Amino acid sequence: MKYYSKYRTPLLSILLICLSTLTYSQNKKYKARVSLEYIKVMDQESYIAISAKYKGEEGFEQASNLQFTIYKEVLEDSLVSLGQVETNDDGKAKFVLKDIGLDNQTDTLAIHTYLVAIEDNEKFRDAKKSISFSEASLTIGLEMVDSTYQISAVLTDAVGRPVQGEYLKVGLKRLYGMLQTGKDNYETNEDGTILVSLDERMPGINGNLTYQVLLKESDTYGTIKAQIIVPIGTPIEDESSFDERTMWSPPSKTPFYLLLFPNLMILGVWIPLILLTFNLYRISKSKAKNT
Repeated sequence: MKYYSKYRTPLLSILLICLSTLTYSQNKKYKARVSLEYIKVMDQESYIAISAKYKGEEGFEQASNLQFTIYKEVLEDSLVSLGQVETNDDGKAKFVLKDIGLDNQTDTLAIHTYLVAIEDNEKFRDAKKSISFSEASLTIGLEMVDSTYQISAVLTDAVGRPVQGEYLKVGLKRLYGMLQTGKDNYETNEDGTILVSLDERMPGINGNLTYQVLLKESDTYGTIKAQIIVPIGTPIEDESSFDERTMWSPPSKTPFYLLLFPNLMILGVWIPLILLTFNLYRISKSKAKNT
């Protein structure tokens, strides 16, 4: 009895520490680090690109299957819920903005503010982050000046007025990304315009080339993309054998000899086994009949 009393207090202390540690580990929630970007693809869609990660036990990890609730600020202190979106395995999500609208048709810098929130998540703490931007449009065209083709792009604000002083990038779409065309970037003039000369004719399937003009991560307008397909390239034929019956084609395009020989080998193994089994059955049946 004295022995139990002597060690009771330390044992209870150790037990309480273990229980508190276990409870803490179960209730521990990670802090998600969220980044937002507004992206507008002309004549297609506008969306908020969400990327989330957190610091886990093995360093920074992508926050997959993390649900966000999207709100729009309609007044200074009023929010409207637009819906929810969940990150993929790479910790990324895209929330499409169906109708941004204009808060003030006469205000060229009407600011749209959206709030992205983590709410009541079992793994991550509640958090919120906002993004604000003004609407703009980017149009792209092709002109010929002195026998030289030029890509022209015009950046305008929400009410169609030219935007000066923004930097645009021009690129040619290729199989593995965009090939830079001209300088690193071009600054829009007072008409909101840039002109980029196409001094070299590039090869393209059937002579078609796809050029893209990009306003990248503007503090005011976010990211805007516009592209144009023009038949000014050097025609080339598509010599890809991907759709033919080759070793690197899809399963539906497997070469015939790869279908024939393996199946013949399989039949060559199974047919003798089946015949042997059948003969053994006949032998055992005849023996049973004779006895």
